Amino acid sequence: NINIMKMKSIEQQEKEIEKDFWNKQSENKKFIAFEKKVYSAFRVQEYIDVFNRATIDHSLNKNSRILDIGCSAGVSSIVLSKLGFKTTGIDISTGLIDQAKTLAIEEKSDTSFLVEDASSLSFDDNSFDVCFMVGLLHHFPNYQPVINEIRRVLKKDGMMIAVEPNLLNWTYLKSFKLVHKKKGVTPNEFPLNPIELANNLETHFSKITILPFRELDVPFLRQIGWLGKKWIGIIVKKIILIHRKLFVSGIKKGTFFIMCCTK
Repeated sequence: NINIMKMKSIEQQEKEIEKDFWNKQSENKKFIAFEKKVYSAFRVQEYIDVFNRATIDHSLNKNSRILDIGCSAGVSSIVLSKLGFKTTGIDISTGLIDQAKTLAIEEKSDTSFLVEDASSLSFDDNSFDVCFMVGLLHHFPNYQPVINEIRRVLKKDGMMIAVEPNLLNWTYLKSFKLVHKKKGVTPNEFPLNPIELANNLETHFSKITILPFRELDVPFLRQIGWLGKKWIGIIVKKIILIHRKLFVSGIKKGTFFIMCCTK
């Protein structure tokens, strides 16, 4: 698709643009009614569902250390901490990390939060049992430095869990185009092809699994104001979901995908 490829116009992440964008998001009042009243990519139960689906065949215990990379305002990190794991959340945005620290106090959580660049981590080698990321890799036009750092800080048999927007789902792609026009994303962002990502991970990881996520979501209806508000939106969503159930296969069903792999 020539039009969508024009959006992917840079080769390396513009870090200052990324920092400025997310610092502004940390002040955005539109999140005031969203569960924890701070920016969060997903709802609390979705984070729990992702983690449980990804780790169903992976042995973890209460001493397991989790690095939540790109933790935003800390909701996901605190969820993982409440599941009983020693969790550290990191993000490039000082504004979001400040919110995360405040949220941890409010939630009586011992989760630690740090400002970090995912492509140049300050942690020692073999430090974590799990690297958990929700919507991180698609912010890197070249995500290989991030993958290299994840592999470095993971312990032997450690697990990477990544949730990313699905380039193969046309309803997400339509939504992305609309948000891009509104400048609701940074120039760094671009949805990922799960098959290409899996192929790129093969030289670094084993036991690679791709799971569809948010199979019942039709995000572009939200962008045009039809989702749950107009009768035509309800009808269009039902038609799309029926088509998805009958004719769309495998990983393409999800507007997002979960990528799991082991070092």
